[in-house]
Amino acid sequence: MNASDAENSPELPALCTHDVLSTSDLFYVHFDERGCSVTLGFSRVHGSQGVEFFLRFHGVRDVHVRGWGAPGQKDVHVERVSDGTVQVSASSDGSSLRFRAVDATLSRRRSFLAASSG
Repeated sequence: MNASDAENSPELPALCTHDVLSTSDLFYVHFDERGCSVTLGFSRVHGSQGVEFFLRFHGVRDVHVRGWGAPGQKDVHVERVSDGTVQVSASSDGSSLRFRAVDATLSRRRSFLAASSG
């Protein structure tokens, strides 16, 4: 793939897979109208290791929100569609969020020690 191909089909952050996002707790949603962006914060814990990460979506449009449940696991999909935009949806019982964005970036990632649940 040459440089112009990469610019025409930029990769989404590796953390944007359905398996990762839907098994993480979505605990943070921030709309920034000044920058037309949405930031989603996720957290995962495996044993005593945890990771928290934030995905920022730029050039957001076509936002639809219906209700919103407590932080927790949601059915989350992030995919690049044929027109080159990123389509995002997050839903759980009684709530949903969806929008389109120009691009997505990993804006922050942090590892931490988690308390044992035993």
